[in-house]
Amino acid sequence: MAMRESPIFIVGTPRSGTTLTARILDRHPRVMMPGENHFFEDIYARRKELGDPVEPAARERIVQRLETIYGRYNQLEDQARIDRLSAEGRLSGLLSEDSYKGMLDRFMAIQLEERGKARWGNNAPKDLFHIEEILSFYPDARILVCVRDVRDFLLSYKNRWKVTTEAHKERLKRLYHPLLTSLLWKASMKRIPRLEQRVAAGNLMLIRYEELVTDTERIVRDICEVIGEAYSPEMLDVQTHNSSDGTPRKGIFSSSIGKWREGLPPEDAAIAQWIAREELAYLGYPRERLDVDKVVLARLIAGFPVAAVRAFRANSANRGPLLQYLRKRIGAMLA
Repeated sequence: MAMRESPIFIVGTPRSGTTLTARILDRHPRVMMPGENHFFEDIYARRKELGDPVEPAARERIVQRLETIYGRYNQLEDQARIDRLSAEGRLSGLLSEDSYKGMLDRFMAIQLEERGKARWGNNAPKDLFHIEEILSFYPDARILVCVRDVRDFLLSYKNRWKVTTEAHKERLKRLYHPLLTSLLWKASMKRIPRLEQRVAAGNLMLIRYEELVTDTERIVRDICEVIGEAYSPEMLDVQTHNSSDGTPRKGIFSSSIGKWREGLPPEDAAIAQWIAREELAYLGYPRERLDVDKVVLARLIAGFPVAAVRAFRANSANRGPLLQYLRKRIGAMLA
């Protein structure tokens, strides 16, 4: 089932406005932005394991992963919708597709029909590392890249266990280490120049979190121009925002800008500024002089190897094959 209009992919680092951007776009009368669908890392990256969809057995394996893809990434509302559509037999058409692209197209088209919308998008920050695969499927895809000050990103990433379900709290706590998390941000940001070379002119937009939450209407109008949709005022009527401190808030707020100065240990911020110094300069985020405890700093650096192993183990179920995962991240930093 071919899609008549190019899909929209929101990528970047987590905690950088990707979810907010998706919620804004989902308010558009024509655009559907469901929860994170990690098709390219969770399914397409496993194509050697899953097999060629021309084979019925391979299609069965792919459909099984599609039917649970939202739930495995804690997108519970979307998973409930897929469970209902599956129970109604509306996903059976997936088994008639004989390509990975065809199966993704059909999976999203079924949801479009259910929502009464005309065009789909996907919010999966990790897709930043799968742009080549995305463009091989959709050469005219619109790519929205969300960026944020690495220090505020660290603070939000450190606290994100506060805004998840009980089943994921311990896993998210184990994922944070200032050096590891700074390297994650750096690897993501180093992909931006490559995107600017690969994505067709006019199909790519860099969205700064700080501008998105302080000058929202202007940024949303710019987004609409890039994706080729008419601006709709109802897009700004976003009722909830994913605050990392666990405080329920309504609408779009900017109080988290610069919050790292009061909530992030200076040693964590110092590591981030050193690791990501080139990317901070490239994106226009100024470095600041910090008063750090050298003993604490040394302990953090010494503890990095153990923290990295702990994080990889904790996240093993939520990433693609390990070698491919590492190759894309490390390759981005060496590029």
